[in-house]
Amino acid sequence: MEYSSDAAKYTHIHLTRTDSTNSYARREASRLTMENPECKIHIVTADKQTSGRGQRGTVWQSGAGENLLMTIIVRPHALPINTCYALSVAAALALKESMQKYGLSTTLKWPNDLYCNGCKLAGILLESDCEGANVTQAFIGIGLNVNQTRFEEMSRRPTSMSLVSGKKFKVNEIMHSIATNFIKRYEAITRGNLNELFDEYEKSLMGHDTPLLYRDTNGEFTATVEGVERDGRILLRCTDGELRNYYFKEVENVILGY
Repeated sequence: MEYSSDAAKYTHIHLTRTDSTNSYARREASRLTMENPECKIHIVTADKQTSGRGQRGTVWQSGAGENLLMTIIVRPHALPINTCYALSVAAALALKESMQKYGLSTTLKWPNDLYCNGCKLAGILLESDCEGANVTQAFIGIGLNVNQTRFEEMSRRPTSMSLVSGKKFKVNEIMHSIATNFIKRYEAITRGNLNELFDEYEKSLMGHDTPLLYRDTNGEFTATVEGVERDGRILLRCTDGELRNYYFKEVENVILGY
């Protein structure tokens, strides 16, 4: 295990192996906070996960040491439960900005994926603990395919930074870039400045300016993304003018299948 910090902005623990960075972060969150009270953010990374998790109960597969497996731990002060999704938005935009730095053009797929050239490059898993009406701590898990070039599971059309660019990258360097980009957005969240954050997010979403085919329990329909509510609901404007809103798992992109 390696431990480092960045000018008291965040602490970073790197593990050779763990079950999942989110699970480890949850177990160690209280200790990290007590040992580093001046730091508001803690980051856990690992070379390998034995039980990596994605959304919908999926397994996140990653070659050992090839990709970025990280969890950001935050303990916000008075963040309402119904705006917790802003943390996932901040992470998604941090990912997108970092990819721009490395020359990759990406788009975001609601609610939690990063795509490049029509293939999945990264995913985000947000978990949180609450007390009353507020979030007491949150764990933002990020899985970014960096140097992996072969994948066992192809149904989600995975890709990697290396496959897209033909280059190899330093995983730790990318982690620090994402952390820096996340922190500035997290600070905006703590100040209650959500409008600019969600505006940037909505403009980056797949389907924002192009109609896509969706499916809900009533069947298929074509719509564009009108916006995203603070609680994470997506607003879809159908071709007939109807405005629909959905929570996660209530609607799916037909082309991608989820």
